[in-house]
Amino acid sequence: MRMGEPHNNNTQSIADYLAQLLKDKKALAAFPNVFVHMERLLDDEISKVRSNLFQINGYVKEPLILPEGNGPPVIHTEKVYVPVKDHPEFNFVGRILGPRGLTAKQLEQETGCKVMVRGKGSMRDKKKEEQNRGKPNWEHLNDELHVLITVEDSDNRAKLKMERAVEEVKKLLTVSEGEDELKKRQLMELAIINGTYRDSSTGLETGPRLALTHTPTLQSVVASQAAAIRQGALGGAPLILSPRLQGLQVPTTLSNGLISSGGPPPLINPNDTQQLLYAQYGLADYSTYAGLTSPLIDYTTDNTGYLVVGM
Repeated sequence: MRMGEPHNNNTQSIADYLAQLLKDKKALAAFPNVFVHMERLLDDEISKVRSNLFQINGYVKEPLILPEGNGPPVIHTEKVYVPVKDHPEFNFVGRILGPRGLTAKQLEQETGCKVMVRGKGSMRDKKKEEQNRGKPNWEHLNDELHVLITVEDSDNRAKLKMERAVEEVKKLLTVSEGEDELKKRQLMELAIINGTYRDSSTGLETGPRLALTHTPTLQSVVASQAAAIRQGALGGAPLILSPRLQGLQVPTTLSNGLISSGGPPPLINPNDTQQLLYAQYGLADYSTYAGLTSPLIDYTTDNTGYLVVGM
């Protein structure tokens, strides 16, 4: 067994499970406000699995244990500056926010703090950033790129939350040599969200592309069924027809009936169909079927004189 293989297999299993949970959440969204408790339990499970997915190098995040609140609520704010000058080509904003902002949201759930990226380079649209620079409520664009952490709670609880948030943000801002395991898992999560992740247990993608792969198969099934009908290959139970309705004129096809009679086929007299389970035709009508150029049904008679129709 190669070095690191158990670790990789465990990561793959967690990613597979997360993909299944997100698929269940999408299916549950079709019934809004119906399975309220199930939605809450599913969200909790997704949060736990995401946390396990980002346990890198065996690091396990212990849940934040908070004491009882002491005193009125206060607001604590702190800035953690991003080392852009040391690593000018590194995408710190994407690393902090994560795919669809999920990394920052997960951090907020774990710490109870509000996490925002502010300062120069914090906006994706650089042209809009230059236009907003110097305007009211955009003063942060004059500052260097940083992570703004805000928490509101009693003083003793707010300090613990802030300490955990600052610690986690600094880990995100650490650039390590070699393979970036955090980025690798963020890309894995992005593939799960976009539906392009390939489940290791099934080898199939978990998103819309999966439905496209079944289209040729469905078309081939429909084509084969149509061909079987044309060739008379579909079997079934025979229909036994009685010759009681001798005087009924029955056209062989709907088109022939409309042409010959100038209208639709006549209705059956209810008095002639009492206690019968099938539509019955007389022996005198057998010759009508001989004129078919490409019959789909074979007609034979048994020793009782009844007409037996088989596919």
